[in-house]
Amino acid sequence: MAEHESTPQLDSLVASARSAMASASERTSFELPYAPPDHCPNPVVEPFDKIRGYLLGASGLLLLLTTLALSSGLHARAQASLLDTSLVHSVLWPALAIALVLSAAFSLRSDQLSARRQRIISIYSIPATALMACAITLASGFMPVGAAILATIASLLSLYGVLQLNKNTARNRLERWATDAPISFFAGASMVYALQLWFAAAGWHDGEHGIQAALITAGISVAAGAFAHSERGRHALASGYGICMIAAAIQGWLKDSAPLWVCAVWIFMALLVFLMAENRRFQISHAEHRAQRGKTVEF
Repeated sequence: MAEHESTPQLDSLVASARSAMASASERTSFELPYAPPDHCPNPVVEPFDKIRGYLLGASGLLLLLTTLALSSGLHARAQASLLDTSLVHSVLWPALAIALVLSAAFSLRSDQLSARRQRIISIYSIPATALMACAITLASGFMPVGAAILATIASLLSLYGVLQLNKNTARNRLERWATDAPISFFAGASMVYALQLWFAAAGWHDGEHGIQAALITAGISVAAGAFAHSERGRHALASGYGICMIAAAIQGWLKDSAPLWVCAVWIFMALLVFLMAENRRFQISHAEHRAQRGKTVEF
């Protein structure tokens, strides 16, 4: 049988195939379209790690007790605002406080106690939760200006915490649910509640200020949409913001305290934030699939 003689074209094809196989075997990972999870071992546990977890749990309990004890005052304060979210706040805030307490318990686990992302996020979640409890206390005492200031600070702290989550990606699904979701949902709900208190402080409680309320709400919704278009906790933030905004629209329509077109704007803004979160999910999924196929990530 005659031996096959190699040709320059055949040698070139074989060399190209071998090079492609070698490069594919060496490529054990691909560039993610977001900050990759940090799988390095956790730092050594320090005494403040446990204190941090206890403080988060204490702030969550403070928020829970405050919302349960002052729910009637919270409802009364909401009636003085054009943006009335009392339809869900009497249930939402206690449930959110319980979620934060459970998040604190999760942070005390052995694999989370000294985790870098837990150390970073707690710096913002602890004061944000405590300040929101103080804001609800002032709101129930009909001190809207002070309550609005504290609620705004709490909202800004929680939003900055969400930014830190984007820099420290969760390592597994449990971290996303137990750490990212509570503070992100808190951030979205606190944005609406702070807006509600500012409307009350300004004396906007009827349809005469519908245009101003709609414009300001649209501006805040753009900011909420920008955060919902990030990586971590985007759906939880959009849910907190959207639920409160839709509840305000329903409340305004049922009690005829807000013009129908303003209620429609609020619902549209809530849906816009949801769409921003879902659009980001699609972008990340598409970019991950392109990276896995070895293509450039246009992100």
